[in-house]
Amino acid sequence: MPGEIEVPLEHAQEHIEKAHEETLSGGENTKEDWTRFIAVITALLAVVAAIGALRSGLLVNEALLAKNSEIIHRTQATDQWNYYQAKGIKGIIYATNSQLMPPGSAALIKNQAEVARYAKQQEEIKVKAEGLEKKADAEDKESEHDMENHHIFAFSVSLCQVSIALSAVAALTRRRRVWFFGLAAGILGTAALIGGFFGLHLPFAF
Repeated sequence: MPGEIEVPLEHAQEHIEKAHEETLSGGENTKEDWTRFIAVITALLAVVAAIGALRSGLLVNEALLAKNSEIIHRTQATDQWNYYQAKGIKGIIYATNSQLMPPGSAALIKNQAEVARYAKQQEEIKVKAEGLEKKADAEDKESEHDMENHHIFAFSVSLCQVSIALSAVAALTRRRRVWFFGLAAGILGTAALIGGFFGLHLPFAF
């Protein structure tokens, strides 16, 4: 899983600048204004895409860190439960031996004390193991939450890339209709970026 989304926009911007220069050399004022507007919008979309890529990469890294912490705490909890079982087995051994000893003997009293000591240790180990499991569960939820937030920022970057690509095609072919589709994708990408910062999630993952 990549930690950061790349935004390869250099070629698209070169095409738009080339189309703008050709328009200037042709002396067409209307098309000059249009291509200049495309260049400005493309630059703004590049900024939006860069912000979305940085935020998306940060969320992925945070999700991975939370997942790693979850694995560590679950492993520690498993170790504690194994330790809990080992103490229980020792307590059972002493309890079994106590049944074979005469009532009131010093050995019986000692064995009963050992049984009580292991039972107390088990309770302490149980509390620690359950605490580690709760930490692991919280980190698992945190990781899932970060990944859900990552999706909308990654979606924003994708829409901005599509928008910039269509803008380059529109500038080179002088097709305004193509640019309208690109503009619509850019608006959606910007809206997705803003929605991501407000905690909105996509209804799907990709």
